[in-house]
Amino acid sequence: MPGLFDKKDFVCVHRGTDPLEASLLRGLLESEGIPARTSGEELVGAYSGVPRLCDIRVLVPARYETPARGVLKAYEARAPGAAEWTCAGCGESNESTFEVCWSCGAARPDRPEA
Repeated sequence: MPGLFDKKDFVCVHRGTDPLEASLLRGLLESEGIPARTSGEELVGAYSGVPRLCDIRVLVPARYETPARGVLKAYEARAPGAAEWTCAGCGESNESTFEVCWSCGAARPDRPEA
């Protein structure tokens, strides 16, 4: 039986220049049950540590493209610089990356409790 990454039916769901970000996104996808791999991060050293010249991609098997794009879209919406959210319990403003209110501990309204 061929392995999951043996076929050439991959699609690129993220393209960037930062190998750390690519690794983070690969881990995020894998934590959601979506197999992923990165390509191009090995070229960073060839450019004397100047990663902005590299083309680093996050790839998933084609059948996982739609759920992978959904996970990445949700991540980007909550990435630093995204809008803050207001706690429904106490009215405090919270950074976009907070899962719970820093003041009262209430869960973020758009995220189910774990």
